[in-house]
Amino acid sequence: MPSLFAYAIVPIMKIWRNISYLTVAAAILLTSFTSIPALAIDAGKLKNDLNSVNSKITELTDQINAYEKEANELARQADSISKQIAILQNQQDKLKKQIELKQAEHDQIVLEIEAVQKRINDNYEIIGYVIAQYYYNDGVSTIERIASSESFSSFVNEEAQLSSISDTLGEIVEENKALKESLIQKKKRAEQILADLDAQKQQLAATEKQQQELLAETRNNESKYNSLKSSASKERKELEAQQQAILQELAKQYSASGETSGDPSKGSYPYSGQCPAASLNGTQYADQWGMYICECVSYAAWKVFQTYGYMPYWGGRGNASQWPANARAAGYTVSSVPRAKSVGISQSGPYGHAVWVEAVSGNRVYISQYNAANEATNWVMGQYSEQWVDQGAYVYIYFK
Repeated sequence: MPSLFAYAIVPIMKIWRNISYLTVAAAILLTSFTSIPALAIDAGKLKNDLNSVNSKITELTDQINAYEKEANELARQADSISKQIAILQNQQDKLKKQIELKQAEHDQIVLEIEAVQKRINDNYEIIGYVIAQYYYNDGVSTIERIASSESFSSFVNEEAQLSSISDTLGEIVEENKALKESLIQKKKRAEQILADLDAQKQQLAATEKQQQELLAETRNNESKYNSLKSSASKERKELEAQQQAILQELAKQYSASGETSGDPSKGSYPYSGQCPAASLNGTQYADQWGMYICECVSYAAWKVFQTYGYMPYWGGRGNASQWPANARAAGYTVSSVPRAKSVGISQSGPYGHAVWVEAVSGNRVYISQYNAANEATNWVMGQYSEQWVDQGAYVYIYFK
């Protein structure tokens, strides 16, 4: 006969069995959920969003640089126009002084002409008196004139003086006429010079007006480009905030340290379907840049080509450790400062390692890469992965 303990233990065992079943089911269910690459899909979407934002930021940066270049060029033109205006104003000031001097000279000539004319008129009055005396003398006989004189000697002196005055006045009148004619010619020349100077002044004033209008238009266009630059900078700032939000989300998902399989399209690498390629059995072949497919350098070369439309051919010198020297020789910048859409090069190991910089946040860079064995690739070489790393791990090649 079963004991009371046996009867008591059966329900307990059933309960325990049910709990076990639930635990196993929960474990299976949890396993099935964790096997769904939700994180990878989310990371892929985040990366696509990040690429879109990065592209817009790059486009806006190009626009900002173009606007700034135009604004700077217009500012340079405005400065040049301002200098031309200053020169024109200086020339006008000089002309004004010349006109004032020439006007004073002209006015002096006019006064001299008036003075000469007065002397001529005065001389004409005296000549008129002499002529009147001649007429009077013609009406009086010589005997009567001698008789009316105090003495014969006085008569002779009066006749001689009258004749001398007549001759002298005639010479003076002729000299004054010549002087007046000379002054009139000087006055005409002064008037012509004044007219020429005034014409120059008007021409300079018209040119200055045109330059002032051009300056105003140039400054206005400069202001427009600065306004466009300001608007684009504001928009870029908003995009950079979005970029940081995406980066923070990526950092949150991967604790800003671990590796992930990331983008489902594996960076759109055209050889991804053939990876991992054999590296030692002779079946591996090179891409169009002479670099073995599914290796870090081939992927980095592809990303440069995909992003910028070109990738230099370095004669098949494909080791990542050779890239900085190759880049410098080709005229590209190699820097310790990370930049999105650049190639990061690590000198670790005998061949080095190349990565593509997806984004930068503080002193951390988010990279995509091939041929880095890690947890995300199940420790298999020749596969795609993404991760956050410290910026000091690489030097960076800018291909633009």
